[in-house]
Amino acid sequence: MTAPAIARRTLRRDDAFPLRAEALGFSFHSPEGREYWARDACYVLTPEAIAAMEAAARELNGMIAAAVDRIVARGDYDAFGFTPRLAALVEASHRAREPSLYGRFDFRLDPGGAIKLFEFNAETPAALLEAATVQLAWFEEAPPGPMTRPGTDQWNAIDDALVARWPQLGLPRRIHFAAERDREDEIAQVAYLMATARAAGHDAAFLPVDDISWQDGTGFVTPDGTPLAACFKLYPWDWLDIEEGGRLLPLGRTRWIEPARRMLSASKAILVALWEMFPRHPLLLPASLDRAAIDGAAIGKPALGLEGWGMTVDGTVRDESTEIAEGLPPSPTIWQQWAPLPGHATPTGLAYPVMGVWMIGDEPAGLGIREGDDRVTTFEDRFVPHVIL
Repeated sequence: MTAPAIARRTLRRDDAFPLRAEALGFSFHSPEGREYWARDACYVLTPEAIAAMEAAARELNGMIAAAVDRIVARGDYDAFGFTPRLAALVEASHRAREPSLYGRFDFRLDPGGAIKLFEFNAETPAALLEAATVQLAWFEEAPPGPMTRPGTDQWNAIDDALVARWPQLGLPRRIHFAAERDREDEIAQVAYLMATARAAGHDAAFLPVDDISWQDGTGFVTPDGTPLAACFKLYPWDWLDIEEGGRLLPLGRTRWIEPARRMLSASKAILVALWEMFPRHPLLLPASLDRAAIDGAAIGKPALGLEGWGMTVDGTVRDESTEIAEGLPPSPTIWQQWAPLPGHATPTGLAYPVMGVWMIGDEPAGLGIREGDDRVTTFEDRFVPHVIL
């Protein structure tokens, strides 16, 4: 009998590992008493499933690049929800071919091995620290065994790939790293990225995003007036654009990571562009701006949405849908054929895992899995480590 491409395994519960992982910066394993790190489970994947996701990520990365080129050639950004200023920034960044550090594909993987693209988190993807270092530490620390750590390997070359990628970006030696000062998880992710940049030979300094200011004649600066020559920001371009300082973005000389051009790949509107350019491709789900163009059930996604917020399934708005939208610019709804995540049995019900395949530059480098109790993955869901049979 052929093994399923993916299966969930219940393990002996380990409440101590998340505490030990705090040494890696993983301080947010139990937000408000919720278990974000799955302490009693892992996902087991076959080598064939890993190879298929790796190949899918490479192919889709090339397809997205081709679609983005076509979009910029047409100069039509209406479906993306960009303001004219943001569209100009995106287009200039694309024409300059500003390099990218990373991104994360979200895949649906069924037990039979079929893969479908849900979306590409190309600008501010979350759960990097968990995927790159925490689950690797779990794998290396847990004794092998059916109830402790089944499997013999893990798809995880993220850390080495990041260190190797920094020198390819052509950045100055000193890089600032910005995130929201009250987001513990984002600060931890930024701290991890700072460590990879230092390992690559850069100087790295943290900066709360709201401490960035403007100085006439210099551009964007730190609170002490140091020019912001290069800055990694875990903060979306469309959020910056609508803020008071958004008018200054076209005037600055800062090299931003991720660059503005990544907004084209990050917007859910890229799903429509892909379906138009590669209709009936086996890795894609039908997507359109017109709900009537999608046969059967469909999920509506705000073009500039993130982490499951604001999504609708056949007109039923999720409870969280209005919270993230407050104060943000409206963006078109992108309709994608509804392909619910396959459920995996747990001791208390079903869990629905989404496969997060990490791209470093243009190469797939590893896998992080988040699961929830609902078929739409959100920021509230759990991270579950994986192994390869």
